[in-house]
Amino acid sequence: IPNITFITVQWSAPDLWETNGIITHYIIECGETGNLTTLNYSVPNPTFNTTNRLSYNFTGLTPFTTYNFKIAAVNINGTGPFSNNTKIGTDEDVPGAVEDLIIQSKTESKVVFQWIPPASPNGIILQYHISYGTLNSNVTFNTTVGSNTGTFHVMALSPGVPYVISISAKTVAGKGKKREMIFFLKELSPNTSVNEESIETTWFGNSLIISWEPLTLHEARGFPVYYIYLNDSSGPVKR
Repeated sequence: IPNITFITVQWSAPDLWETNGIITHYIIECGETGNLTTLNYSVPNPTFNTTNRLSYNFTGLTPFTTYNFKIAAVNINGTGPFSNNTKIGTDEDVPGAVEDLIIQSKTESKVVFQWIPPASPNGIILQYHISYGTLNSNVTFNTTVGSNTGTFHVMALSPGVPYVISISAKTVAGKGKKREMIFFLKELSPNTSVNEESIETTWFGNSLIISWEPLTLHEARGFPVYYIYLNDSSGPVKR
């Protein structure tokens, strides 16, 4: 019985005339399909369910993964033969975030984005949900693209305006974590200067600490770089 991260394995005890003694416990071999590593679990007291079958819960498993199980009974004389291999897969989960979201190219009016599927898809990716709009705006545009798509272009943009785009993958379990990026079609010079009243200076020994209120991205009209000019006896110095 599978779930996203656990599987309940059920089996029937051997008939009494096949036990050759009192069964002390069971051994379950568990391993991922394609992974040669197997884990042996000693189950001294398996649970009996309403149909008188024994069961044991395996937890902490990976979503959307097939596991192999074999079970053997043990008595004081040793371990009996293992059952036939049984394959059970965990259910799909929401996927991880898409990887390597980058700007592939730009034109005078368009930005093309590129990404690769999540490193942990946790299922079959059905589609990608894309949301974009002006930064800190309540107005966003939402759309979806197919699972085989790894690019998307945004048009009708204005230079000097900060935008944000988010992309998330979706499986049957739902949408995964969003990957976001703030971007500009084209960066322009700031339309305002740093508020002089926000500038504060503090001496710490021989060091001068300068702080100020940064521009917003809307004010900066790009990703700002700040320059500090200090005047000393030899003239202004740019830092």
